Amino acid sequence: MDNKNSSQRMRRRRRKKKPFRKFLKLVLILTIFLGIGAIGYGGFLAYKVKTAADDSYSELEREKSDLRKTKVELGEDPVNILMMGVESYKGSPGHSDALILLSVNPKTKETVMLSIPRDTRTYLPVIGRKDKIGHSYAYGKKGQKEEATIEAVEELLDVPIDYYVRTNFTGFQEIVDEVGGITVDVPFKFSQVSIESKTIYYQKGPMKMNGIEALTYAQMRKQDKRGDFGRQERQQQVIQAIADEALSIKSFAKAGNIVETLGDNVQTNITLKEMFAFRNFYKELTQGNIERLNLKGEDQYIDNIYYYVPYDDSIEEISTELKRVLEIGETSSGENNY
Repeated sequence: MDNKNSSQRMRRRRRKKKPFRKFLKLVLILTIFLGIGAIGYGGFLAYKVKTAADDSYSELEREKSDLRKTKVELGEDPVNILMMGVESYKGSPGHSDALILLSVNPKTKETVMLSIPRDTRTYLPVIGRKDKIGHSYAYGKKGQKEEATIEAVEELLDVPIDYYVRTNFTGFQEIVDEVGGITVDVPFKFSQVSIESKTIYYQKGPMKMNGIEALTYAQMRKQDKRGDFGRQERQQQVIQAIADEALSIKSFAKAGNIVETLGDNVQTNITLKEMFAFRNFYKELTQGNIERLNLKGEDQYIDNIYYYVPYDDSIEEISTELKRVLEIGETSSGENNY
């Protein structure tokens, strides 16, 4: 009798535990399913990243700058990256409306940013004479426009350009929208008509901007008392805000959309491996102060054409600072030791 009662009690306990076991089994199945889903989407995203990187990757004809003795690698060595914002209308060869040089030293964690006014008068190797640096892109042959711009910047500053990133205004606008907008500290109140012929109002202080608002903010020049210098600082503000937002994205879906937008609108000679290397130390770099340099000069009209003519001592001062960050200098013989 006791054995019978004991057997019945054990069966009841088993029956009581069964629903909980089913629940555990269900949780386990869901966990495995979601894990496989995450891995699958992660693989899909990796495929999109690889495809976008392949679409945007474009080598220069040269293996390295003529101002370098050996090739350098982003993430390992101090490098110069030239960012080009290209404005191109139908039937126009286009020109570089924005030129920003970023000098990065991953060892010392130093970052220097220099905006070069598009009307800067300098020698353009592609045509063998002086003209506006922003026109170097238009003078370049098909497939060599970026290289023509790079050569002009190297001629101006006497420092090597190792990498370039070229984007158009459509890409700029779409990327801001894909990251969910950016917040920028507006220095003063103003209004500006956008490329969509709509007036946008900007209030002094932190302002959340969508793509068209950010583009219009970066392009405005005439209402800024500091002229091109003010415009350059606003461009730098926007670029840093985009980078901060893009690198903080944790959503797979958002990351995938950003990757596709970059692939459609950006051209660069930075490899996928180098992109990931740069991403790994970007936050460390931005924790320090980003040094912003200004190319000083004066407005001049030559043959009734407006130019921004930089001062020789300002060019020399900037060149020296960039070489310090890049850890390059001169040997005792006076030759560049790059």
